[in-house]
Amino acid sequence: MTIRARALTKDYPRSSRSGAVLTAVAPTDLDLDPGSLTVVTGRSGSGKSTLLMMLAGLLTPTAGTVEVGGQDLYALAEGERSRLRNESIGLVPQGHAALRSLTVLENVLLPAVIHGDAEPPVARALTLLDDVGLTGLAEERPQELSGGELRRLALARALLMGPAVLLADEPTAGLDSENVELALTFLRQAADDGSAVLVVTHEAEADRVADRVLTMDGGRLS
Repeated sequence: MTIRARALTKDYPRSSRSGAVLTAVAPTDLDLDPGSLTVVTGRSGSGKSTLLMMLAGLLTPTAGTVEVGGQDLYALAEGERSRLRNESIGLVPQGHAALRSLTVLENVLLPAVIHGDAEPPVARALTLLDDVGLTGLAEERPQELSGGELRRLALARALLMGPAVLLADEPTAGLDSENVELALTFLRQAADDGSAVLVVTHEAEADRVADRVLTMDGGRLS
């Protein structure tokens, strides 16, 4: 499944009096193709995360379109967009997005629960937890995990449904060198298995697993 952005733009008003705007993402065209891993690098505040959130269907653009498998993401009703996002897009968000009221295993299974699966894929979730080194923590609560462990939990959750598109925002943040290698291996494997993968980062480690590396500066992608 291809994700395609055309003239994608995000502006924020600076103040109601001046009418000026801050352009977080200038008009951007971007294609993410199945089986390919794209890295977008750039300094903090360059617009990388804003671009990713628009591609994920979580931040309405000021202008432009995002098509996922030929469907215009922002032309869909909110419920339809949420369903398409849950079925087709795996997201590794920046920061710690685990639900404190759920166990580690329940957090990984959350996409299947939201999807309405009568029998969530517990065996797959446990395999993913084993792959990211969290098997022994399946019944713990997120507040018992370190920052690096929470990043690995997010990666396992994003991969649960075998997403056609995988979007990762600073996926190696807070990880030691061993777990950076593990995370990058997983992202590369997802692309090799057919997903369209986008990684946004200000660190250089991801470049070596990428099919292409783009740079974002001042909201402009090059």
